[in-house]
Amino acid sequence: MKNLKLIFTIAILTAFVYSCNNSAVQRMMEEPVEPERSVGFTNWSDDGAEYKFHLGTDEAVQVVRDLDEVWTNQDWEGVRAMLSDTAKFYWRNGNVLSVDEFMTQISSDSTGSATWKFNGAFSVDLDPTRGGEHVHANFSVSTKTDSIIENRDLIERYYIIDGKVVTWHQFSLDVK
Repeated sequence: MKNLKLIFTIAILTAFVYSCNNSAVQRMMEEPVEPERSVGFTNWSDDGAEYKFHLGTDEAVQVVRDLDEVWTNQDWEGVRAMLSDTAKFYWRNGNVLSVDEFMTQISSDSTGSATWKFNGAFSVDLDPTRGGEHVHANFSVSTKTDSIIENRDLIERYYIIDGKVVTWHQFSLDVK
């Protein structure tokens, strides 16, 4: 009986040691998970809490590229399809427009003499576990009226959720 207890105890300890070592070996064999890189800070959030920025996705940037394309082609139905029904548009002059007001503004805009160059865009995300990304885009615009040529750099910030623009902010700088 004494030997049976000893054999049973050794078997239990051996099984325990083997299982611990086997788990450690398996963890070593798995690919290490790197923490998601985050930088900076912002309090843009709905709750006012401070968040860090994370790298966004190409999908959100592509929404802005697609919007630029349909806008350039004056495909107003295509533009409207890319906007959330409750979207807000903040122009560089301080005006805030609803979707209908925005569509009226851009479809009646007579800046046919303006040339736009889309210089680049990037996306950042405040919380990758939730939907929504902030896409920042840069444009160069040259407008000719009469004999005056105005050059301007535009920064536009889009908030994209589920492939639709929810907010749009435009900022500009006259270039001399």
